Amino acid sequence: MKAERPYPQIVITPKGEAALTGGHPWVYEGEVTSVTGSPADGDLVDVVSRRGSWLGAGFYNSRSLIRVRLLSRNANDRFDADFWARRVKYAWDYRKTVMAPEELSCCRVIFGEADHFPGLTVDRFGPVLVAQVLCLGLDRVKDVIFSQLVRVLREDGQDIAGIYERNDVALRDKEGMAQGKGWYPLPGETPPDSPVVEIVPEGASEKRDTWVPGSLASVVVCRRGVKIP
Repeated sequence: MKAERPYPQIVITPKGEAALTGGHPWVYEGEVTSVTGSPADGDLVDVVSRRGSWLGAGFYNSRSLIRVRLLSRNANDRFDADFWARRVKYAWDYRKTVMAPEELSCCRVIFGEADHFPGLTVDRFGPVLVAQVLCLGLDRVKDVIFSQLVRVLREDGQDIAGIYERNDVALRDKEGMAQGKGWYPLPGETPPDSPVVEIVPEGASEKRDTWVPGSLASVVVCRRGVKIP
């Protein structure tokens, strides 16, 4: 690291360093040897080796066995709205390259660390996006992420009526976050009356499947047009 950085530093073991340099996105509790500064849970921190080499920046949480969820391996990144907009657009553009157009209305839009969004999952069921956040640091910036997500999809011609949060999972308690579910309040917009959506499977125009948004399995099932009671 050549430039002075404003973040607290987390020094990790050689084992943790090998994992990060090998592509792993997490630093575990037992891999932390020292903490410089006083990071609060959810804060951004720099992760460095015992020799002081910069390895990445991520969200810190002293309550979690995953002490740091890596967010960036680029020391020049600035974590502003433009940063999140680029991440959202990259994730959506990737789906458009690997999926048929008719599949985009029912798919996983953001898949956590695989898309460089620590602890965030977003599924799409027609006009409804279903989001789950399992990382405290990312939960604190979700307003920026959600606004960019809706903007990017709508600018691409996608019909997005609202975002339904499914944060009713016990893992949030362990991360220091409250559980809950409900419509995320998009500024200036009224959410749909119900999170239940109707999916019209390809080749089954006479039959509609009613689906309550939820898991990745839900995405696969509704795309295949399998009716679940």
